[in-house]
This record gives sequence, C-alpha cells and structure tokens, in this order.
Amino acid sequence: MFTPMARFIRKIGQLTLSASLLACCACQKSSSDEIADSAALTPVQLQLDWFPEPAHGGFYQALTKGYYAEAGLAVEILPGGPGGRPTQKVASGQVPFSMGRSDDMMLAAAQGLPVLIVAALMQHDPQALLLHQDHPVNTFADLDGRAVMAYPGSAWIPYLQKRFEIEFDLMPMSFGLARFIADPNLIQACFVTDEPFRLRQQGVAVKTLLLADSGYDPYRVIVAHRPFADAHPEIVLAFVAASIRGWQDYIRGNPSSAHGRIAQENDHMTADQMVFSHSEMIIQRFVEGDPAVGESIGALDPRRLKSHAQLLYELGVLEDPLPIEAYADLTFLPDTH
Repeated sequence: MFTPMARFIRKIGQLTLSASLLACCACQKSSSDEIADSAALTPVQLQLDWFPEPAHGGFYQALTKGYYAEAGLAVEILPGGPGGRPTQKVASGQVPFSMGRSDDMMLAAAQGLPVLIVAALMQHDPQALLLHQDHPVNTFADLDGRAVMAYPGSAWIPYLQKRFEIEFDLMPMSFGLARFIADPNLIQACFVTDEPFRLRQQGVAVKTLLLADSGYDPYRVIVAHRPFADAHPEIVLAFVAASIRGWQDYIRGNPSSAHGRIAQENDHMTADQMVFSHSEMIIQRFVEGDPAVGESIGALDPRRLKSHAQLLYELGVLEDPLPIEAYADLTFLPDTH
C-alpha cells in the first residue's frame, strides 16, 4: 500500500505519463494498422470472464479502433468460458488484467490474493434471476422456500436472505438453458443482456428479477495483478484510459467494429443477439450509470465501494472490515472521462 507522499509522487508520474501518451498519440501514423504493427508496442493480456459477447464490447472497440495501439499497447483479449478462471489467472500473474465484480474482488483480496480494482467496467451489474413468465415468484420475498440455481458462494445470496428474511435452497449452476426450458419451476441466475433474448427467440416466455433492484448493486470492474500494477503503473494507466475510451465509443457511437470482431471469435453470437445486448446496456445504463449521482463510464465512487465492503462485513461474508486500499486503487482513473 502507498503512503500519502508515495501516492503524490506516483500521481505526478502518472500525469507526466498522460502528457507523454497524448503527445505520442498526436504524432502517431493515421493508420491504426500501422500503429499495431510497431515493435514498440507493449504486449499485455486481458482475460475475459466468458466467451466474447457485447458485455465485453468496449474492450473490442478499443482493440479494433486502435485505441490500445495509440496508447502504446498490443492487447490480446483472451476468451473465457466455464474454465476461464479470470480471478485465478490475474491473481497468479498469468495475465496482468481481467474482469469481475467488485464484491468478488473484495473477497479475493480478503483471502490474500493480489488483485486490484483499477476501473469500473459497468456501473451496475446486469445479473438477475430468470423465471418462466407464469412462475408464481414475482418478488424477491417470494423466493422463500424455493430452490435457486446459482454460483455457490455468491455474496448476493446471504444479502437476499437477510434483507427479505427468507430462506431458499441452492443448486450448483449449470451452463446452458436446456434444463431451464424443460423445467417450468426452475429459477436460475442469468444476465438480462443475454439469456432472456435467447429464450424468447426459442419461444420461451420469461421474466427476470434484476439483483440490483434488491439493493445489492456491485460494480463490474477491471482488475489488475497487484504486483504488476506496482511495477508498471504507466501500463495500467494507459490500459485503463484506452479501455474507457473504447467503452465510451462502444456505448455512445457505432458498435459495428466491436461486433464484427466478436462475431469472428464467437460464432454462436448472432447479429440480433448483439443488437439486443447492446441496446439493453444503453437502456438500463449498466455501463454509463446515472450522471445525476456522479456515475460515468469507468468511474468508481470510493463511498460506494466502502459501503459495499461494510455490507459484506455485516453479512458475515467478510470476517473483518476491509479498507479500500486492500482491493482498489482509484489513482489509475483519468481525472475526467
């Protein structure tokens, strides 16, 4: 962890780096392909949490539009999946960057893993509970006595049980929708940007309970390997700035560049699915958040992080209070974005 003086010196260094990067960008060749071919680019890897999809669109926008290359980086985006293990890979130093939820990173840091939140990927988590349209459960309180298929150890589980004074059984998460389609009583975790569209395309009427509406609302975040961030703050600063630029362009501009690359790398991702997912992220402001409360693409509110860490402690998920320095470093964020 950094002392106040060390943080001041480090911030000055970051500002100097930012000026250098801007100067470098001004003199770059106009062709992003020419930039990408430069031997001077620093290679780094980003481990995704799932197969390429619009939930990763900003990263692919930064890659295909040359934003990473302009920042001096040759970024390789590694697809995830059931065995992707993004937290384990970044914690072990196999990759310098990954992604996840802020609550999961707090838990990992509390366990001594060297992970560090450096920026928000989404201001709000699109995770939800998925139900058939005619299922009798319509509120979180209605979950009492039910069974839910979810990832074991998810911190929202004790939160829901405590807040709504309910109990429900857990089933380990399976990957796929065949079981859900076959069982009209099944309740399972999902992302509102993905599974509901695919099911409706198959003629299955569904509804969702967005977990953020329960009051449990972590960030989705960009995560760095802490020793890598300590040794190479200039690379982390450049990666964060270029990623935020990519997400801004993806959400506010034309997403076709990212979608073309995603389609190349995931042949199960259809054009209609990508249009739906992209639209849902915009409509529900998962990435941008609410400007009225100071939310914006990439931003992290230290008060919100501290409040969530305190909640995890009160729930007994964290054994001890966790200071923000244990799991996040907000000095990598641009002053304005």
